[in-house]
Amino acid sequence: MINKSLQHAFNIIFLNTSLRDLPQQSIQQLLELLREPYIFQISKGKTIISQGQPADYIYILLSGEGVVLNDIDWNINNTIDEVNAIDCLGITEYLTGKKEYTGFVIAKTDCYILKIHISEFYEILAASFDISFSILKILARVTTHAMEHAETQSTFPKKDIVGYYLYLKSSNLIPYICPLKRSELAEFLHINLRSLYRYLDAMKSEGMIKLYKGKIIIDTECYRKLSLKYRNLIL
Repeated sequence: MINKSLQHAFNIIFLNTSLRDLPQQSIQQLLELLREPYIFQISKGKTIISQGQPADYIYILLSGEGVVLNDIDWNINNTIDEVNAIDCLGITEYLTGKKEYTGFVIAKTDCYILKIHISEFYEILAASFDISFSILKILARVTTHAMEHAETQSTFPKKDIVGYYLYLKSSNLIPYICPLKRSELAEFLHINLRSLYRYLDAMKSEGMIKLYKGKIIIDTECYRKLSLKYRNLIL
């Protein structure tokens, strides 16, 4: 029998229009509706999912951000993607029948997580077309992001990978201050750290970014110059 509280929680999460970060009011509703072991908070830097563990649960990122790492023998702790609310972590393994999680997910910020066993997850999806369709839209968003990331890596010169990333990130917020350290940005974009410093210096000289106290800053004029180069790209 379907857990009615859990089903109500899914309505709150997946039937909102944005399918993004939930407002604090919704988080509070969920905390009152469900408690541990379903909903819990995890601190920045802590592991949400461990590679190789049995893929028995779906982790719904209710708020915050995370990074996906793939631990392989020749490239340890390689950042391969980022995740945001309200992504469903572990759903790829579930849908493809994999028995173990294929990567680590680490909290990039403090996060609220809903953890649900795959059997309960299936029951709720099977009972609600609207919820299933919302999750399908989330999967489409995640897949599109992954394809864009792969295409960018295979097509662009490395400097333009940096430029296009900063253009996209600053599109909704001016001035934009990149929260990533140089090492984190290099790792995320799969770029050599020394090369990244060169690219940033070149972009600064071209007026596309400003560098202040170790931060990458994009103001209105910087964004205008980034737009001239990258706005017509269709990926």
